[in-house]
Order: sequence, then structure tokens, then C-alpha cells
Amino acid sequence: MKKIDRSAFAEIARGDFEFTRETRYLTGIVRLDFGAESWALSFANGALAGITDGTLVPDAQATIIVGGGADQWHELLQSKPRPFYQCIQSAAVKHGMRINVANETFAYLPALNRMTTLLRQLYNGEA
Repeated sequence: MKKIDRSAFAEIARGDFEFTRETRYLTGIVRLDFGAESWALSFANGALAGITDGTLVPDAQATIIVGGGADQWHELLQSKPRPFYQCIQSAAVKHGMRINVANETFAYLPALNRMTTLLRQLYNGEA
């Protein structure tokens, strides 16, 4: 998997109307595990407050956890992903990616889907 610059993601996410609309009211940490690398996206009342090293955030402190190996993320972030890699939920069900079961996970699925689109654009140099 190619490395994605987290500051570039923060900039594009903060400026994306759909992402900011879908994260409104979210307070907590969304941890993204990209194989060996991990990000912790901190939200305060819907605003992305920052992105730090997710390896320092235990499961119990994360509000939402999405994870997978580098190969799984590579497939998920393709411009035209193969079947069941088009979104995190289907990749979790069909390809073994991890998504925790929490009320917030389901409440913020549209935000996770938009986040995947933004990551996909950065990964493929389309942002």
C-alpha cells in the first residue's frame, strides 16, 4: 500500500462539505489501522480536531475502529475497486477487514463511506 499523507487527508476532509456534514455531532476518535500504520482521527462536536498516531490509542478509547492489512487497504482504495471492496462494510463482511460494532459505527457509516472516497482520491492522486 502506498503511504497517504495524513495532513493532506486532514486538509481535504476539513474542506469537504459532504464529510463535514456526515461527521456533524461526532465526538470521539476514529482509528484507522492500515496494517502496521495507524491513524487516530479526533473529532470534537463534528469537527476534525486532528490526526495522531493511532498505535497509541487502545481499542477501548476508540469510538470507531476500521482496520485491515496493507493489501486489503490497497484493494479498497483502488479507483475502481473489485466487488465487495467498494466500501468498508462489504470489505469487512467479504474480505476480512475490521469494523467495530458500536452505535457510532452505524450512525456514522455515511461519514466512513465519504472518508473512504477521500482516501481513495488521495491514494490515486486524484485529489
